[in-house]
Amino acid sequence: MSRDIVKWDEVNGRAEEDRIEAFLTSSTDTYAILQLRFTEETRDECFTSYERLRMMGKQPEIDHYEVIYAAPLLPYTDQNVMLEKLYEKFNVDRPEDFHGHSLSVSDVVMLRENGVISAHYVDSVGFTPLDGFYSEKNHLRTLEDMLVQNDNMLDDVVNNIPEDALPCEYEKKKESVLGQLNEMREKETASFAELKLPGKNRE
Repeated sequence: MSRDIVKWDEVNGRAEEDRIEAFLTSSTDTYAILQLRFTEETRDECFTSYERLRMMGKQPEIDHYEVIYAAPLLPYTDQNVMLEKLYEKFNVDRPEDFHGHSLSVSDVVMLRENGVISAHYVDSVGFTPLDGFYSEKNHLRTLEDMLVQNDNMLDDVVNNIPEDALPCEYEKKKESVLGQLNEMREKETASFAELKLPGKNRE
């Protein structure tokens, strides 16, 4: 994967780590659709509103999700309107290379704008910003947990293949991803006020 990504349909036809890397390293602003993994641990979280999740004593956990789709983020003037348009798009006119279920309550939309990542929970009405969904975690370990080949060896290196066995292109890719993450860690200081949009209940 490189920064010069043009065919996003090919990216979304590959493995999850390719979608993650495309989201993190594209030269343009990007968005990603995250949906809960179907496990015993997430059974009670699926299609659950943020308020109900809180009443259950839970918070959305990034480790419970998988990146289903990633694509360039087009310019917009109102974030709320843009998010609602994404909701409509992934319900009414889903892209052919999108293989998840319709965008629903409990899904998460992540935005990467100028290197800064924010997360937005699809709620029963509107979207609820998730402060700390990504930024409170160790970025390197979060990414490594998703991408590492030897999952029993978390060492803040995205791939545990010996360095002398790595091709130059992989070395450049690894440095690019880690550089992006370090840069994002320094920039992510802004907090997001909780947003609630009027509209039709999604439950």
